[in-house]
Amino acid sequence: MATSQPRVSIITPSYNHREFIERTLLSVLCQDYPNLEYIVVDGASQDGTVEVLERYRPHLGHLIIEPDQGQSDALNKGFALATGEILAYLNSDDCYAGPEVVSAAVAFLDQHPETDLVYGRRHFIDAQGVFQIARPYQPFNRRLLYLADYIPQECTFWRRGIFERAGNHISTEFNFAMDYELWFRFLESGAEFLAVDHLFGLFRWYPNQKSQEQWHEKGLPEIARLHQKYLGRIVLEEDMYNYFLSYFYGVSHEEQPAAFAFFHRIWELTDWHRRESLRYQYEDRWMNPDLLKISRFTPRT
Repeated sequence: MATSQPRVSIITPSYNHREFIERTLLSVLCQDYPNLEYIVVDGASQDGTVEVLERYRPHLGHLIIEPDQGQSDALNKGFALATGEILAYLNSDDCYAGPEVVSAAVAFLDQHPETDLVYGRRHFIDAQGVFQIARPYQPFNRRLLYLADYIPQECTFWRRGIFERAGNHISTEFNFAMDYELWFRFLESGAEFLAVDHLFGLFRWYPNQKSQEQWHEKGLPEIARLHQKYLGRIVLEEDMYNYFLSYFYGVSHEEQPAAFAFFHRIWELTDWHRRESLRYQYEDRWMNPDLLKISRFTPRT
């Protein structure tokens, strides 16, 4: 059926995430957006992930299962096949927050034709999908993005045009901070970013996760290379964290240290109450049969 709505292509790079991959797949396949292309690239997983992916092959635009050179290489394979006017990627342990996320992202881009990239808010969830933490909404701040990567990758959607102007690829020189490197190239290519106060993504935070396990070994060195290239200096880890918090509090830790400390404490108290009220909530509901019943997607049995 023909549609005038722009095609959205979403890529999932996958490797040995049998525990989470089905939830990720369902969070895309159950979107209510009618013109969606979903491409999954798996690096020949050995833990049962491939068996799950094969069950969903009929519902995917493309499924590639072969050895690769890491996450960035897998993403490039996917984006090379993508035909969408709007692009995104979702890692194989994260999820979209609800079935209306893609529709909302497209609507924001439609309402703001000058915008090249839109991102929403994220909630952190644990391995079981239970709410852990959330940061407050703040509008986009170009200066602070150069100092700390506060953009939630699983919550971003961008136009093909800016991707092409920025080189049309994910840098394979980065296997941790490839998203941050892409934001830098977008900025250098003149991109307009838009932050929206809308929950887009669920970021899974658990032991042995790449973001935690490789932070010091790979993350910090890669970020240091980016800061050296674009800022001409390295930002220390403690300073980077303070810049990160400055973005969310809207108060500079350098210019207003007393106000920064005050808002930090207020946010901690507010966040504690939020966590207490939500800590037993399962936000990752993608295996819930009732949710699947109201979706356009019909699971293959």
